[in-house]
Amino acid sequence: MFGGGSITLFHIRGIRIAVDWSWFLILFLVIFWMTNFYDELLGSSSGSTTPFLLGLASAAGFFGSILLHELGHAVVAIRNGIGIRSIQLWIFGGMARMDREADSPGTELKVALAGPLVTLAIVVALTAGGIAAVGAPEFRDAALLASSSGVSGVLAMGAWLASINLLVLVFNLI
Repeated sequence: MFGGGSITLFHIRGIRIAVDWSWFLILFLVIFWMTNFYDELLGSSSGSTTPFLLGLASAAGFFGSILLHELGHAVVAIRNGIGIRSIQLWIFGGMARMDREADSPGTELKVALAGPLVTLAIVVALTAGGIAAVGAPEFRDAALLASSSGVSGVLAMGAWLASINLLVLVFNLI
């Protein structure tokens, strides 16, 4: 994206999954930011690795969500005869690289909506699970990164992932 090559992470059904160097900047920032949040939330002692591990899991969940979003686009494109060469994650999210353009506006609309529908499903699943586990007020506070929310680290991670995916969904629909 910003000059230079990308790093291949793995392949899924022949689709190359890669990251741009800028992805590492966001990865580091998410881990740092979320580790500090979990440290505050849990009141961990300075020797505990739990906040860092939750920060790492949050970053993995965030980028996993972006990858699922892009795979949503890719699956619908492939089902409509459009090949996908790769999916590249970078500082602003991800991009599925198609072999060609859609042959009709209807197909283009299906491909375009597939990613946001996957993201919506993630938001709904995480929100429903979180509200069922701790109730709406506590889940809302955790989603807003309130260190006084009183939820566990794992539930706070689910709440944050729900809220960040909601932002991704709104960004995609704009």
